[in-house]
Parts: sequence; C-alpha cells; structure tokens
Amino acid sequence: MFKKLLFTTEYFFYYLKKNIIYIVLGLIVGSLAFYQRNNLVKIYQLIGTKRHAFGIEGLYRQDNLPLEISQLISFGLTQASDNDRITNSKLVKELDIQNNNLEYHFTINNQLLWHNGENINSDDIIYPYSGLKISYPASDQLIIELDTLFSPTLSLLTKPLFLKNTLTGLGLYKVTSKTIQEGYIKSLYLQNSETNEKLIYKFYSSEKDLIDAFKLGEVDNINISQIPPEFKSWPNIAINKKINTKKYVAIFLNTNKFADKSIRQALAYATPKTSEKNQRCLGPISPDSWAYNPSIKEYNFNPIRSKELFKPEDNQKNIKMLVTDRKLLALAETIRQKWSEILSIQVELSAANQSVNLADYDAIISYGSIPIDPDQFNFWHSTQTQTNITKLNNPRIDKLLEEGRDTSDLIERNKIYQDFQRYLLEESPAIFLEFPLTYTISRVK
Repeated sequence: MFKKLLFTTEYFFYYLKKNIIYIVLGLIVGSLAFYQRNNLVKIYQLIGTKRHAFGIEGLYRQDNLPLEISQLISFGLTQASDNDRITNSKLVKELDIQNNNLEYHFTINNQLLWHNGENINSDDIIYPYSGLKISYPASDQLIIELDTLFSPTLSLLTKPLFLKNTLTGLGLYKVTSKTIQEGYIKSLYLQNSETNEKLIYKFYSSEKDLIDAFKLGEVDNINISQIPPEFKSWPNIAINKKINTKKYVAIFLNTNKFADKSIRQALAYATPKTSEKNQRCLGPISPDSWAYNPSIKEYNFNPIRSKELFKPEDNQKNIKMLVTDRKLLALAETIRQKWSEILSIQVELSAANQSVNLADYDAIISYGSIPIDPDQFNFWHSTQTQTNITKLNNPRIDKLLEEGRDTSDLIERNKIYQDFQRYLLEESPAIFLEFPLTYTISRVK
C-alpha cells in the first residue's frame, strides 16, 4: 500500500515538472478568461452576429428615410397599433389632455437614453408641424397647445424622434455608419443594441439598379414590383409576395371635366379590377384602420352597367390620362383598351413629369397615400386646391371632413368616416383599383 502511494506521488511530481509551463499558462489564461468573461461574450456575439443587407429603391436624405427604417432607429411620443389606433410609446409616462382637447400635457421618461448615451430631455422633442405650439416647463414635462381642435394630433406624434438633426435615436437599432453622396444617403449601417444583429441598407435610384445589385451580390434582400423571368429559375433564393395597404393605386378624375357623377361611375364600371380579393382597394382608407367601411360601393367590372350610365358630352370622348410611374404603364394600357372597347373613348396616355399641371389634365393614374389617421381633409376638401387633385367640390363631403377634424370622440369619428367613405364612393371622383403588390426577393444562405 505504501509503495503504491509513493509511486503515485512520484509520478504526479514527474508529470507536474514535465508539464509545468503548460499548466501555468493554462491557469493564467483561465483566470483572464474568467475576469474578462463579459468582454469575451461580446466578442463572441460580434463574431456570430447575424448580418442582413437590404437594397432600397429611391433617393432619401437624412430627414426623410423610409418609415420602416426610421422606426427601427427611433420612435415618437405615440405609436400606432395594428388597426391604427394611437397609444403612448414607452417614452411617455403620462398624458393628460386638457382644455377641451386643445392642450396635451406629456410627462416623459427622461431616464431613456439617446444612442450617444445622453438622457433625453423634454426640449429635445421637436415636431415641426404648423399649428402646434410646444413648451417645456421641466426636463420631463412637455405641453403641446392647439389654436383649434385637430383630432389627428396624436397620430402626428408617431413620427420617430431624432436628436438635433442627426440620426441619433432611441430605438433598438443604432446607426453605426453611413455614406452620403450629393446630399443623399447611399448606405446606412445599423446594429441592434441587444443582439448585435447588423442591418445594412443600400439605396439605388431605380428598380433596375436594385435588381442588378442583387445579382452582383451587393445586397441579399430587395423589394420589387415584378419578378424578372430569370429569377424564377435562380437557385437559393426565396420569393415572397406582399400587399402594401398603406398606399393605393387609383385613377383620379378631373371633376371639372366630368361634372356629372354618372359619367364618372360609368368609367369606374368600365375599368377592370384585380381578382385578388386582398389586393382590391375600395376606397382611400386602409382596411386595417378602425375607421374602415367595408360596405361601400365596389364598382366591380360591369360593361353593361357602364354603357347604361355613359351619356357623355362631346369633349368627354377624348381623354388625356397622365401616368405618374412607369410601373403603372401596363395597367394604364389595359384601362385604355377597355374604355375604348366598351365606351368608344379615345385615351391618350402620357408619362407625367415630376410636377403635374393640375390645370390641364383629364385623368391621372397614380398612387395615393393612406395616413395613419382616417382624416382625408387635404385630399378631398374643396378648399385644398393644391392637394385635392380631383377638384372635388361637394358640401356634404366637406362638412363630414370638417366634423372628422373637430370631433375627439372615437365612436363619433367612426360614424363620420363611415359616412364619408359612402358619400365619396357615390360621387366617384376617383376609381380605386388596388393596393400595390411587391415581391421580396431574398438570398437563402
């Protein structure tokens, strides 16, 4: 027993002497690893970070980034739910609305940090909207005052906040670098503060350039309006279809030329619509909105009804239709053919310049924007000569639009906008066609 113990001891010291350098180095490395374990975890996360490169079509400056990007970087005082109802963001601890909805008193959470590490103060919050008077009683207090009641006010405050004309925000994703060329952002690098996930956005002036960038491997994800034939056979890519219900495609009619609503309705019935139910647009308010009316006139393609209604004057048999986007040319050509075939109308298609002469057009096929709030005053009220491109002048619709802005009760506003949609579709100043369809092309790794 003693001999066996002696042999074990001698063997241990012999092994220790032979490997002493490795053992000491192991203890040093182990100790350092233990004390630097947090930094090592960060390095591991950085090496293993997911990286996604997106291509974006369009020219954007720092102050007008696409909403889907700016909302990653920051957020506003309020936020919109799935059905566009407005709630407080995590920046707001308390909101007290006073003086018959003319004053909004915010208590903010000034423990939140900007991406540069500074605490947010109330006077960092600036919203450059006319009609809003903002004051800062304390570092965590903000008061917004209105001269007249404007019920969509809280929806305006969903706009993401940034610090002093920078891209320093409050959101999960921080801008780590950017490149700018001639005032426009060419690339933008974001990093998630919790997971270190990296997002890279590269901007291209046309859809063709966007597709070429994907083919060359500059980006791994793009959104396009049509799938190039060669992509259908490309390996290792995924194609997903998405319907954008935040904007719509419509034919806006000059109601000065087509003063009789029966003519406008006839044109609507003579216009083919998409057969895809979820893509079909019925009116100017999103089906996702709390104010949407699903029971409005649909004007489904009906050549017989169109001919019954169509009794045009001589000057209405020739129509100049402006097309504001080349992507809409094929759709415009289909409409031109149907109007000619059904109603014997001669339609002259022309591409619109960047600025449309509202004094000289018959019809415009273009995109319409859908704001978060159902307020449509700017687009359809008779006083809005710059934005009411159809020149609609209807006292009943004007009154509803005014009441919608002057009413704070959500139930009452819902009733108002239900009626607004019904009367607008009856007047038919625009032929609502569809929500834009986009295809997301992603590289599968």
